[in-house]
Amino acid sequence: MDSSPPPPGSAQEPTPLSDAEKIRLKRLAKLQQGSSNTSGETSQPTASSSKTVPTRPNSLPKTPTQEKPASPIKKPSTPVNQELPEKTPPKITPPTKSFEDWQNDIISRVLQITLDKSTAEKSENRLIYLDSVVKTLMEENPGMVSFKLSKSVLDSALFARLSIDPNQMSDSDQPPQIPLFDYLLDSWKRASEIKRSTRASKTLEQSVINERVGVIDTLKELIINYVQYVLLYPDDLPQIRKQLGPNQFVSKLLAEFDSFEGLPLDFIKELVNKVDDEGFDKLFAPALLGYSAQIRTKNILGMDYLLPLNSLVTLSEIKPLADKITKLRNWNSPNSNARIFEVGSLLGPFCKFSVFPTDEPKIAESYFANPHTKRQADIDSAMTSLRGAIRGVQQSVFKIFNNIVRSSPSSREAVLSYFAEVIKLNERRAQMQVDQFQVGSDGFLMNLTSVLLYFADPIMDMRNPKIDRVDVNYFRKSNRIDISRETKIKATQQEADTYFSSVDESASAPNFISEIFFLTIAMHHYGPLHSYEVYNNFIRDILELQKQYDRMRADQPNWAGTPMAARNEELLAHCKSQLEKYASHRIAHETQLLDQVYLDHSLKFYNLVMNWMLRIVDPTGKHPEKQIQLPLPPTPPETFAMLPEYIFEDVAEIFLFVAKYIPRAAAVSRDDLIVFIITFLKSSSYIKKPYLKAKLVEILFYFTFRSNDREVGMVTAMNSHPLALNHLLSALMSFYVEVEQTGAHTQFYDKFNIRYNISQIFKAIWGNHVHKEKLREESRNIDSFVRFANLLMNDVTFLLDESLRKLAEIHSIQTEMDNKDEWESQTQQYRQERENTLRSDERSATSYISLGNETVEMLVHMTSEVADPFLTPQMVERLAAMLDYNLKSLVGPKCTELKVRNPETYSFKPKELLLQLVKIYLNLCKRKEFVYAVARDKRSYDKIYFSKAAGTLSNRGLFSPKNVSELEKFVNEVEETIKLENEDEEELGEVPDEFLDPVLYTIMEDPVILPGSRTTVDRSTIITHLLSDTTDPFNRMPLKIEDVIPNTELKERIEKFRQEKRRK
Repeated sequence: MDSSPPPPGSAQEPTPLSDAEKIRLKRLAKLQQGSSNTSGETSQPTASSSKTVPTRPNSLPKTPTQEKPASPIKKPSTPVNQELPEKTPPKITPPTKSFEDWQNDIISRVLQITLDKSTAEKSENRLIYLDSVVKTLMEENPGMVSFKLSKSVLDSALFARLSIDPNQMSDSDQPPQIPLFDYLLDSWKRASEIKRSTRASKTLEQSVINERVGVIDTLKELIINYVQYVLLYPDDLPQIRKQLGPNQFVSKLLAEFDSFEGLPLDFIKELVNKVDDEGFDKLFAPALLGYSAQIRTKNILGMDYLLPLNSLVTLSEIKPLADKITKLRNWNSPNSNARIFEVGSLLGPFCKFSVFPTDEPKIAESYFANPHTKRQADIDSAMTSLRGAIRGVQQSVFKIFNNIVRSSPSSREAVLSYFAEVIKLNERRAQMQVDQFQVGSDGFLMNLTSVLLYFADPIMDMRNPKIDRVDVNYFRKSNRIDISRETKIKATQQEADTYFSSVDESASAPNFISEIFFLTIAMHHYGPLHSYEVYNNFIRDILELQKQYDRMRADQPNWAGTPMAARNEELLAHCKSQLEKYASHRIAHETQLLDQVYLDHSLKFYNLVMNWMLRIVDPTGKHPEKQIQLPLPPTPPETFAMLPEYIFEDVAEIFLFVAKYIPRAAAVSRDDLIVFIITFLKSSSYIKKPYLKAKLVEILFYFTFRSNDREVGMVTAMNSHPLALNHLLSALMSFYVEVEQTGAHTQFYDKFNIRYNISQIFKAIWGNHVHKEKLREESRNIDSFVRFANLLMNDVTFLLDESLRKLAEIHSIQTEMDNKDEWESQTQQYRQERENTLRSDERSATSYISLGNETVEMLVHMTSEVADPFLTPQMVERLAAMLDYNLKSLVGPKCTELKVRNPETYSFKPKELLLQLVKIYLNLCKRKEFVYAVARDKRSYDKIYFSKAAGTLSNRGLFSPKNVSELEKFVNEVEETIKLENEDEEELGEVPDEFLDPVLYTIMEDPVILPGSRTTVDRSTIITHLLSDTTDPFNRMPLKIEDVIPNTELKERIEKFRQEKRRK
């Protein structure tokens, strides 16, 4: 070097510093201040300063305090077995070198420098002789001719080594030059290795080890300080003109840790502890962004995504680094839509991995193309492998987020804000029409949901329940999740606005458990639950395309050889290709959506959600520790009513999805689900919208209709759980009535689907004697049960009428098509229209007949157990007329119009339907009210139909002689009653119109005046009408039975008329 620093403590005035050296001094001071703040340690300044080797504040740490020598007794690494001979502890020996000689050797080995010229010469250019340092020491110590490296000269020695200009060195007399960063890194590695071997020594006194380790730690810390310096200020020291500054560090950080190309992990940890925010931004931020950029182009097919993913997991375990991650500008990508956020935020690309064909179409093509040509075992194996890979990514991403959360309170807040931002940006996913390029991908949302589920694990642990720590007032205390525009479970918008605007300012902020709980719910809502809906629609599309393909194949003989043949062949090939593509896409969807490990995790969380909601409505607030008891108070708690409706709906949707596609996954949720469903079906006033309760019924339907009860045990639970035995049947009956008016524009058709589901549940529980007793108990409440029975009968009437009408239309079209000559003579347009009508009628017939069969079967069960409600004046004549009409349709003169090809394809089994109708007759045949009602049916009754029905059923082995005898006896009683009725009518003769009911045109027994229209009708007629429609039939104004006015004067006149006729 050009000049040497003055000796420490010299009286000589320091040489004035140049501007460049002043800047260098300030930078070093800044680095040391930053490292001091980070590490919490204060370093000792060196004793001297000079123009060339300026004093660097805090460049050396304090010498470690010498500890009292430890006992030389060595503890065994494993318990000593008394049967084995005791191991002799290693012998403690004094050091072979003095501390000064050891210190000189170690510093020389680590930094590859020496203060002895002959030693440098003997090293064959491996060691650099620091002539400038030696000259300075000679000036400070006149008379001394040899010097040793020590802790006191470390700073000046290393600075002198770094200040040598490699561009002016001769290769013949100096070691090969490398960039200063590489030199410092190699020095740190050598120091670390020496430290490990020193600490592992078994022969040195502990005090000697401590003293030596102290020197090495000081040396390593000094190296780390200069690493910062040469990276952040590369122009301050002479270097080889290659890659300089942060880039050379970043390139190594992006390589695998502890590899030849990469950096030792401990080195990274020590450097992180030293750098300040500015240094972090220059050194670590580019690498973190580099990981994000690397993984952005990867997918689950290759293994190359593992390096950046695992590297970030490892780095996030360094607490100071994890804390700084959230401070980076790309942590929460600002002013972006959901899709840009997914790829632009720092962790977004790590969360995007999926096997959804909309995200990664190559996966479906690579693993599941042409699935019909593959063995199922091979498909299952591929699905298992992909699920394992996705699960591994999810666990790794959780570790990253978890490490960040644990690094500091501010980082925890940043992570919560990140999740909230994802939710906010993806609110559009809940809309009916979604632009997929404006929202996050399915994989991204699924993976973040999985991350939140891992965070929620401690809450879900039933051994240590934390359900009480979920804040029911979360949405009043926090606006992290915006629910201002969300529909509430049982509140108007105005009520909700008032409720949420009245906030206690002194209330504490929500705890972390509450944050995770509600974020997990919201992420499910916009993530997996939307994916489930997309999958449902996708399955419907596949089924529709398959039907179209099958129709074209079936119709192929008709268009083969016509001008349309070429085009139709092309369409057929296209359909087949699409079906093959959809088949592979379906498997890809199911790989991720039907992963039972993921679903188990999700359902476990929703068990918590269900129990939390039940706890809110439980008057005791003790559920699930003490099960909720029914009935609940008529008005729900305000905290429940103000919850977003989607929380309740999502519970239903996720279990619906599971019930449809993978019912066995719900086994762990069975009892919690039963309690939840029955509670809210029974407490109907707690839920504003009927369609939400309909979803609860649909869940039970799918678990009874499709699943193997041995897998889930849902039917077993419905027939054994105390809450189900006490309340399920009455809840279903009440809801059967409620869905008559849902408020939706599709309510007429919705009610049949809902009631079909209810009929299937009834079928599953009908054999249980406890449920039968509950039915009898419910039937004692005549008013409510008659309303249920009336709607049941209305449904039977409509469904059977529509079913038979559609079958007659199908018969007509099929007959027309069977006449080939006449059919071919029709125009193409006419044939096309008739074929379309046929397909429409076939769909309608199938639906109506299926619904009708189940409703008739339910009526059979009901009349076998509880006849009285069906025999009330407002019910019995309608029931008799309905039965007679359908009996006539099945065995009367027009029954041949119901003959269609392949009737089983429409679920039409005329003999079974006939048997069910006759069973209802037999259930009621011993009651005089029923005999009289059948006798009064002049539109459809004919005794010959009963004879035909009995003969048909007997010939098929469906009717016993006893049944035939009972039916004959019933018909005889009806005939006798008809005879008496006819005699009465002859006595009455011509009846004045004012005595006749205006609806049924029968003589009134109890005339009443309707207050709105002032019309007089028979009481039984208006009661029957009000069972289905709560309005005056003559002016459509609201009407209750309590409002009608008895027409006493007319009743007396009718009675007087009867008496006069009888006297004559």
